[in-house]
Amino acid sequence: MVKKKTTTKKATKTAKKKRVQTRAPGMTQISISLPADLIDRIDVLASEENRNRSNFIATALEKVTE
Repeated sequence: MVKKKTTTKKATKTAKKKRVQTRAPGMTQISISLPADLIDRIDVLASEENRNRSNFIATALEKVTE
């Protein structure tokens, strides 16, 4: 006999609960597609400057748009 796995309301509710993300005031999250090799180069440069990818890209875009 195969035992069916049951889930409680609490388990189901927890699974559906979205993770709350907080970001600095005035910041907007966007999604873009970039070639994998470009991401690799960005990650190396960001790491060398001890920054995360998002910060590195935002700073580069600030410089380009000045």
